[in-house]
Amino acid sequence: MALQARMMVDYHNSVVFQALHSEDKYLRIDALIRLGRYANRDMASIDTSTKENMENLVKKGEKLLDKTVSRINLDSGLYEPVENGGSKAEALQRFAKLLSDERKLRRSNSPSSQANGSS
Repeated sequence: MALQARMMVDYHNSVVFQALHSEDKYLRIDALIRLGRYANRDMASIDTSTKENMENLVKKGEKLLDKTVSRINLDSGLYEPVENGGSKAEALQRFAKLLSDERKLRRSNSPSSQANGSS
């Protein structure tokens, strides 16, 4: 049941972002969704905080970041690689830069930063 709920959330978010012509602004990294099936059932044990389990989670997370960015195809419901999407690590770096640039722009346009800059 959890897999179907995750896929439904991803599908609906994808519909919204596609309707807004902002598909490139939606990035979902989910260890349990991969081509419509569980990728790693043991990833569900994230609340076991033994040293061994934490080290395994780090390794799995690093492997997950090496994977190609994929998106759900709204017609077929299947996950497909994004053309020129790169790895998930690269996508996170691009997304972080986008957020950083947006924050700088908002700060430069905010009345409080303009007031502080003029005094």
